[in-house]
Parts: sequence; C-alpha cells; structure tokens
Amino acid sequence: MAKSKSGDTVQVHYTGKLDDGSTFDTSENIDPIQLTIGSGQIIKGFDEALIGMEPGESKTEKIPFAKAY
Repeated sequence: MAKSKSGDTVQVHYTGKLDDGSTFDTSENIDPIQLTIGSGQIIKGFDEALIGMEPGESKTEKIPFAKAY
C-alpha cells in the first residue's frame, strides 16, 4: 500500500482528546474529513501525523501545544 505524503488528498476520522481523556472533538458517527496534507487546512501537528500513514491505518498522537492551536 502507498504511504501518504505531503500533497496527497486523504479522508480521515479523528478524535481529539485533552490530557484528562475527555473528548473535545470527533468525526465519529459522521463522514470523515477530507483534506490535502501540507495545505494548512488543519493544525500542524495533525497534518504531520498523517504523513507516512497507509489506508486503514489507525494511530494515536500527542500533539504539543506549539503544533496545535
């Protein structure tokens, strides 16, 4: 399978959680979001986390404040 790279348009599901485990945003039970990696459509840390992923892959990332909002 091809790994994602900057410039690829992808569809992803996500769940954003705070350090205490509470969810602040999610695409669960709705359509995935579609975006182009590296285009600045999402926060930098999320964008960077998508690079190298394969279709169907799942992962957990802790995004530092400097790469968040």
